[in-house]
Amino acid sequence: MNPIEVIELEHGLHQLRVSRFGAHLLSWHYQGKQQLWLSELADLSGTKPIRGGVPLCFPWFGDLQPGPSHGFARTSLWQLHEQGSDKLIFRLTESDATLALWPHRFEALLCIELEQHSLSLSLTVRNTDQHPWSFSGALHSYFAVDDVNQCQLPAIQGRYHHDKLSGQRLQFDTARVPVPVDSVVPDLHEMTFDAFTLRHHGADATVVWNPGLAVAAKMADVDPASSHRFLCLEAAIAMTPIRLAPGQTHELRQCIDMGA
Repeated sequence: MNPIEVIELEHGLHQLRVSRFGAHLLSWHYQGKQQLWLSELADLSGTKPIRGGVPLCFPWFGDLQPGPSHGFARTSLWQLHEQGSDKLIFRLTESDATLALWPHRFEALLCIELEQHSLSLSLTVRNTDQHPWSFSGALHSYFAVDDVNQCQLPAIQGRYHHDKLSGQRLQFDTARVPVPVDSVVPDLHEMTFDAFTLRHHGADATVVWNPGLAVAAKMADVDPASSHRFLCLEAAIAMTPIRLAPGQTHELRQCIDMGA
């Protein structure tokens, strides 16, 4: 397969690079500074999931279904549905390949929209079938950091979460992000982090993830030397799947507000 097709968008203080493969936001510069982490070893051939940026998890999150981890959206070729001076919209519908994995008809729209000091990503899913079905998913954002071992996330302090590493329900004692971390934090919809505020809509949890050095060393598409340079803060439907009747829609949205 040919290398991925990349669409570039520049608006005000923002510069974006987005791949039609996966409708994947690869790069976002705000005021000249890169806000997202993309692995130096990411596979950009259009044959495998891309490590970094903002992968789309749909129609399932994790490994709960037979088929690819986190669903097929991130390895599907999306149509560029609309392009404006401050907006990109990508569209995906069912195909023979998706129906073989997940036997439902659907329309998914991924909208990337810029305002003066913010970026928002909205995944809108519509049931175009004749029967109800359920889905889960996430906007799996990899935020660039200097050192994840020094990251503070005040919104998690005192909160209970499902720790996927231990399989237990635990409480964060402090605002310091533990590393490694793989935590599903229910009902966390707004948080300040670094220089921005995150707001999640249509999600039932925020997933906080960094695999740590030992696990990163076993990952083919992560250089262990740079595994400390990102923290994933994901707007996720990870607790209870969303059930849609025919014609119904659901929007999963992450807004990243950089302030004035």
